[in-house]
Amino acid sequence: MPSWQGLPFRCFSAETNTAASWKGQVVLEAMKRFEVVVIGAGPAGTSLARKLSLQGARVLLLEKYPLPRDKPCGGGVTLRAASQAGVDLGPVVERTIYGARISLRLGAHVDLWHPLPLAFMTQRCRLDSYLASLAAQAGAEIHDGEPAVALKWDGAKVEVRTNKNTYYSPIVVGADGANGLASRILGARQTFEEAVALEGNVPFPPQAAQEWQEVIALDLGGISGGYGWVFPKGDHLNIGVGGWKYAARLLRPGLQSLCARYDLRFHRLENLRGYHLPLRRPYSPLVGRGILLVGDAAGLVDPLSGEGIHMAFVSASLAAEAIGAYLEGKACCLSSYVQAISRHVAPELEISRQLHELFHLAPPPYVLLLQRSRHFWRLFCHLIRGEIDYRGLMRLLGPLAYLVKYFSHLAQARRQNRLRLLGLLP
Repeated sequence: MPSWQGLPFRCFSAETNTAASWKGQVVLEAMKRFEVVVIGAGPAGTSLARKLSLQGARVLLLEKYPLPRDKPCGGGVTLRAASQAGVDLGPVVERTIYGARISLRLGAHVDLWHPLPLAFMTQRCRLDSYLASLAAQAGAEIHDGEPAVALKWDGAKVEVRTNKNTYYSPIVVGADGANGLASRILGARQTFEEAVALEGNVPFPPQAAQEWQEVIALDLGGISGGYGWVFPKGDHLNIGVGGWKYAARLLRPGLQSLCARYDLRFHRLENLRGYHLPLRRPYSPLVGRGILLVGDAAGLVDPLSGEGIHMAFVSASLAAEAIGAYLEGKACCLSSYVQAISRHVAPELEISRQLHELFHLAPPPYVLLLQRSRHFWRLFCHLIRGEIDYRGLMRLLGPLAYLVKYFSHLAQARRQNRLRLLGLLP
């Protein structure tokens, strides 16, 4: 690891610069210097802090709120995502999901099952706190309840100002979400296409716990660009709807209708809250001015599913490799992270976007295919479990993959032209 030699310490006046006080100040200043400062204790930030600490780096993890803290999120961790976590998520799993209750626009549903687990249900207050504890065990220094309020790059290091202190590091990782400080400073936030979601929690209705033991509900085709869901947790149901940002006005009535569909009382929802889902574009920045973005802060949300935990873990692993090489002097910059995202992540997100556009062009036939075709359902399960990725799916489609690409572009152009006519796009 590179030494901190050559980094300036503060100067002190002759009147106070005794040997003891000078030594104490030097130690104090050295304590404020880290090889990496990570902002945000979500899955991406905690995973990266743990990985870098295990490599021997001196890491500071800053979290805005005291841990454990809750965060808007459905709380579903697919097997595909769990396989990238690098740790056992068992201690925070509240339910294991084997099936899905699929419906179209609140119509009749079909229950589909798989013999192997598809997803784990948890709560972000538990998941993030657990991952942060593992990062601390690995050696990361964690300051929760200490938000970063300003970042200043001087060409060699970043000054990180919080509500309590000032720290210095050659690398700052933004893992604080799409609305976070790092993403805004780097200019990434302004480039994202956005979806929005609204969710709440409701205690299990009497005698309903068994019904939702191992199954989730997905209502498709009701809201432009999104879907409705019911996710069972330990003692409650998480119920929500999501879609394109321009469809935000439909979220509340959509959630009310979804509650009515499953005999849940909307007025009993607790912790009702909305949030943004950032979708990066090819030109969205990832690295610059000593800042590197991971997870939602980088816009790495799957367009088709709206899920971000999988790419949070993936981007954390790719960032750990790039930062580790830089700290060890094997790389002169962090461009390898950008290259890794372009090589491993961007193609997956692009295919997901194509499938997303194609599905929402005409949802009914695709929902019917999912409900009636065992082969299509198994293929869906293989995706959820991580046994095949989007690129593998396109290879299976063979020549049909060209039709997917062609018609998805037509669907996107049609959607955007319609939005321009409505004055919702420039």
